[in-house]
Amino acid sequence: MILKNKTIILAIISFAFGALIYNYSAVIFQEGSPWPQVKGIARLTFGNKDIVKLDTGENKYITKSDNSEIIKSFMKEKGYDFTEQMVSGYLFKSQAGTSAVVTHKYYSRFYSLWTIAEHSNDSNNNLWTAITNDQGITFQYPKELFAKYISVAEWPPIVKVEIGTFSCKTTLLEVSSMSDITSERLVDDRTYCVNVKHEGAAGSVYSAYSYTIAKNDKLVNVSFTLQYPNCNNYDEEQSKACTSEREAFDIDATVDRIVQTIK
Repeated sequence: MILKNKTIILAIISFAFGALIYNYSAVIFQEGSPWPQVKGIARLTFGNKDIVKLDTGENKYITKSDNSEIIKSFMKEKGYDFTEQMVSGYLFKSQAGTSAVVTHKYYSRFYSLWTIAEHSNDSNNNLWTAITNDQGITFQYPKELFAKYISVAEWPPIVKVEIGTFSCKTTLLEVSSMSDITSERLVDDRTYCVNVKHEGAAGSVYSAYSYTIAKNDKLVNVSFTLQYPNCNNYDEEQSKACTSEREAFDIDATVDRIVQTIK
């Protein structure tokens, strides 16, 4: 009788484990072998730790949530100060002039993976590059936006400097669901007039952005296009990660920094 009960219990456990693998295989195996993540989760759970380094041979860590304050505190202990965020990338700099980039990725709804890349020189973490356009305008822009589900369609940005008076005819609230929206945005006490045009194509939405600001008695315009996939096209876990990234996405600070580099 006891042997029979043990057999039933083992069968139930095996069935539950098989169902878990079947339903969440995309998440469990998203990093290849799941064992480093499994061991990391066990150390988080039973070791009373906020962050654990994974046994992957890489500078990769796991936390129980996507709370960026955990990684900021961790990097602070390593001698790095947080400087800015670019979507899922967090930029740090030490007093010695070295820099680091920490990229974030979800591992199910309950855990987050953080990959740390340290650099021996500054130069904006080698992530920003300078360009001079046909107008003779020199500016810097980031090579990538550190987003998994948002990609650039027209990049680097087009920068124009013109003579004119700043004005912004915003879209009325009752028609704000239109595909062509204009609004005023305040970024570090600087006012931008932002126009966004949305156009759907092949399971994605292409959003054309145009930021305008008055600077040095002239109008500066920065324009570019980003591609947003339909999050519902992914499986449940990826769809949630896609939606979370979309909700947290903020390009304003990046555009403002581009504007400040214009010469």
